[in-house]
Amino acid sequence: MRIVHLFVLLFVLTACAAPLTSPPEAAPPTRAPAQANLSSGRLVSPLQPRLWLITDPSAVLSAAAANAVIAEPPSAPPSGVPHKFVSEWINTALKFIARDGLPPTRAARELMLVSVALNDALIIGRDADQEQRIDNTALLAGAMWPVLRYLHPQHSETIDRYVHESRWLGLWLRNPAPPERIERSFQIGRAVGESIVEWAQQDGSDAVREITLPASGGWNTKKLPLDPHWGAVKTIALPAGDAIVLPPPPAWESNEMETERTAFQAAQKVLTDEHRELAWYWHADVGTVTPPGLWFETAITMALVNKLDEAQTASLLAHLGVAMHDTAVVCWHNKYLYGFKRPEQWMAEVEPAWKPVLPTPPHPSYPSGHAAFSTAAADILIVAFPHHEQLLAERAADATRSRIIGGVHWFMDALQGMALGHDVARYVLTR
Repeated sequence: MRIVHLFVLLFVLTACAAPLTSPPEAAPPTRAPAQANLSSGRLVSPLQPRLWLITDPSAVLSAAAANAVIAEPPSAPPSGVPHKFVSEWINTALKFIARDGLPPTRAARELMLVSVALNDALIIGRDADQEQRIDNTALLAGAMWPVLRYLHPQHSETIDRYVHESRWLGLWLRNPAPPERIERSFQIGRAVGESIVEWAQQDGSDAVREITLPASGGWNTKKLPLDPHWGAVKTIALPAGDAIVLPPPPAWESNEMETERTAFQAAQKVLTDEHRELAWYWHADVGTVTPPGLWFETAITMALVNKLDEAQTASLLAHLGVAMHDTAVVCWHNKYLYGFKRPEQWMAEVEPAWKPVLPTPPHPSYPSGHAAFSTAAADILIVAFPHHEQLLAERAADATRSRIIGGVHWFMDALQGMALGHDVARYVLTR
């Protein structure tokens, strides 16, 4: 069956660059018995708001009340464009991710922290609004202030300006909000953001892990290995990074691996300019919003087209953020667990003149992060927008095959990356 899968993907590559009508079928991953208790319950729509990282809303409200000292309101309206909506704050985070050159692991973490802070603030603000009115613009500004300052301290001055302009926007509306309401709303959001930062400071993302190269699976790189410790970073929906363990890749001298090598080499001989364009579109390397960011851009567009309200948009993006973050953690756990070599290492021996379309990233090959991120993201969005299933499935399939086209992944990396992404999404949607 695995050989059939390989040649189905090979046929897709040799046909044309048109999007697939559905993602390639992937065999489910095999897990160790102790790790087999992944959720298989009923899917819950990501448009239904829920708290992710705030476990005690009353503590947040108490902290907000303790911080409530009326600041001096500005005497003139903002000179810039205030951030009023969830999507505007996410877009600002995406700009910082690109500007500061975050890799996909850390971009996924940032997008989770930002989207969850916005989501949890809106939920707590909604409940607080039953007692006293809440100004959502000030609430969101308060939530973003500590989170963005923590993530991008080098941009604190810019962040402070964005927050200040957005915090006081309610003063300048046709029906202005009283300063006391704005201040209370801001402090509630700020307390949420500070709680999110406290969680993030203890998630293990700043740990250091030394590895010996070549790895047990033959992987080697002349660059600094990217985040070899990331499989131990704290997860949100999944129990831990080792909750999903993929089956080992085939032995290098096995017939199964010979089929992988043959299929990869044949695919590289039939690439077209359209294939290469697809590979570069999905490459989304450091200096861009990265693959998780591409899916956030898709989600924001779909939220706008489908006329979601603020709570639904925040909930959708928080579900997506959790899925991207947990996918990064479990994917990197498997990458460094097996340390499997990249195609470029083999091709340099058998076909020295060959060069991959894309630069080979400095982390092991198995499984494909693009396939895992994109499959998980598409699954989340399909549950929210089932009428867009074909479009989303096509995008996930394009992202998956772009890495084989690019010469940086084996077919098996794509298949098992997809399987991993499906599992993460199901866990997030049934938690």
